[in-house]
Amino acid sequence: MKRTAATFLILIMTVLQSAAQIDSTKLAALDTRLGEYFSILEQEAPEVKAEECDALISAAGDPALRQAIALRIYDHYKASKLMGDEAVAIHMTDTWFIPGIVPMRSEQELLEARMFAEFNRQSLIGLDAPEMELETPYGERIQVPGPAEGPVVLYFYDTDCAKCKLETAMLRSMLDDKEYPVTVFAIYVGTSEARWKEWREKSFVLETEETAVVHLWDPDSSADLQFKYGVVQTPRMFLVDSDGVIIGRGLDTDSLVQLLDAVLDDHGYSFGSEASSAFFDRLFATYGRELKADDVSEVAGMLEQRTLALGDTLSFKQMEGDLLYWLVSKRVEPLREGSQSFINDYILSRPEIWNTGDDTLMVVGMARMMEGLLSKSPVGSRIPRMGIKGWNRFRRKGGLVFFHAEGCSVCEGQMATADSLGLDYFSVNMDALEEESPRKARKLLDTFDLSALPFIMEIDKGGIVRRRYLSLEDPLFFLRENQ
Repeated sequence: MKRTAATFLILIMTVLQSAAQIDSTKLAALDTRLGEYFSILEQEAPEVKAEECDALISAAGDPALRQAIALRIYDHYKASKLMGDEAVAIHMTDTWFIPGIVPMRSEQELLEARMFAEFNRQSLIGLDAPEMELETPYGERIQVPGPAEGPVVLYFYDTDCAKCKLETAMLRSMLDDKEYPVTVFAIYVGTSEARWKEWREKSFVLETEETAVVHLWDPDSSADLQFKYGVVQTPRMFLVDSDGVIIGRGLDTDSLVQLLDAVLDDHGYSFGSEASSAFFDRLFATYGRELKADDVSEVAGMLEQRTLALGDTLSFKQMEGDLLYWLVSKRVEPLREGSQSFINDYILSRPEIWNTGDDTLMVVGMARMMEGLLSKSPVGSRIPRMGIKGWNRFRRKGGLVFFHAEGCSVCEGQMATADSLGLDYFSVNMDALEEESPRKARKLLDTFDLSALPFIMEIDKGGIVRRRYLSLEDPLFFLRENQ
């Protein structure tokens, strides 16, 4: 994302010319501008939001203006309903308010900000779920959440809490209806063993056998629930994935359903749909004549910021997998050349993400296959000698090499274009060579990515590969030729 803070500061400064002019009218105008700013940042990862807000605050030279902006940012992200935004409020406290760079409204509010930060910093989206040692109804002490085969729900409640009674009824009804294969750790935060027993036996009894419920409590208050999970009021609900990472916090039953539907759908995912192909067609078309190999990784990084950076591993895998399948189907030079970095950085180097059997079969296997094709005679390598008439002479001279097949209309069209432009090229008819010498044809297949024809590459004098995956019908061919 291009930096927006400087632009918005200019807009804000047109509203607030100096500290002396800050009144209710000016503050209302400031609030409107910042509201627009928050909307622009809404889809960004928390760390991006924090960076942008830091830049905006730093650019405000007047202390009163800086304070007004910082307080509005803090209030917005502390109260935000968007999961993950709490991290920005905590960042504001740690970076600006606690060091005294920007003053809080009062010492009392500064204390409250400190407490909010301390009670929430350990249980943010994307962090490993803090472990707690809790007690079962039978006196056993166990570590929670611990290893799990599937998602885990942490549900903190109190038997005397009116909201908990309503949420518990909704949660119980939903779990019976949906029959999710998950584990629910129902954690009582009170101290009455008798009330806890009554609640277990009457208020949270499930009919479904798909959902496992483990009842726990913290009778001696030794588990630090407040500091680990911010349990200062109830109900409080979290969703933890099978790797022990928090993927949902501050949930109610409705939002839990949305997350579980997405997470549990992971078992049946597929890639390369028509919708995803159309999406990437439109997305990469926006680069126009400026499309470069590096743009593939730029898009992959953007997808990561909107998924994995927010704790959404499922969406990350779906989007990056769709991008891989889309790239496999393309023979455009910058897309093909940019695929290598994408495959290495977002798939093959992340075994902790692509860790299921389906991942290995559908994504990692495809990535390794494409990596193998891309590794054949890459740019900068020297093409080998071949026992093909005229090959070695052309290898010393340099120019375009056309690998083509008989009856291929695209191949014929590309060579016709080369002829009309008077380009010097060396053609290899793979069908004819296969009949004449299967061994030579096999050597070419092992040396070059001939998985689709025509395959056109450019070599310089001495046989060094200069470019691959060319198309003479690409309007950017001659532009790139001269770069």
